[in-house]
Amino acid sequence: MANLEAQIKPTGMRQGDFVDLLYGLMKNFHDICAKLDADDNADNTYEASSFAAVFNGSITNTKGATIMNAVTGHEDQFYAITPTGLDGKALLECLYQLTDIMRLLCTQCDADDLTTSDYLATLYTAPYLWNIENCKGSILANAATAKCTFRVGAENRKELIDMLYMMVKSQHDLCAKLDTDAKPAGADYEKDCYTANITIRVENSTGNITQ
Repeated sequence: MANLEAQIKPTGMRQGDFVDLLYGLMKNFHDICAKLDADDNADNTYEASSFAAVFNGSITNTKGATIMNAVTGHEDQFYAITPTGLDGKALLECLYQLTDIMRLLCTQCDADDLTTSDYLATLYTAPYLWNIENCKGSILANAATAKCTFRVGAENRKELIDMLYMMVKSQHDLCAKLDTDAKPAGADYEKDCYTANITIRVENSTGNITQ
């Protein structure tokens, strides 16, 4: 990660940095799934099952790069995010999808004999403690232990920053775990995926900064 200081923190953030982070998180998921498919695993449907089946939008970062995917039958939930265009509905759909991709990806890793089978427990269930309601009223996350529920018109800035911090950290931990496990056969998930895609650092409400 090139930047040494947090660009997103409880005291404020630029919209461009925020959009760059959302782009990086989504691009990182794509690259992790593509690398898992390319490596020698029992299952090579990560991109199709855990990414393309969920990501339903378009995100353009401040450098003009765009990541986009459309899910058939969910055209009414398709959203577009740009450095100059980010509304509450689009943000919630994006956060909902990022959460769902992590859930599905961890579940698929557990079922794919990747040496350990605690991806879901350690990288999703334990850290994802925020509920997110999308535009259809569906709520995703760990309701029993939720810190708060994000929905249109009910933004909590402190909790939003803490959730962004957690999303970045959980993606880093996912890549580190994939590098450590005997399977997948390939390594360098942290270098090729996380470091290459996550260029924005986040400071949470207790002063911790993502690496």
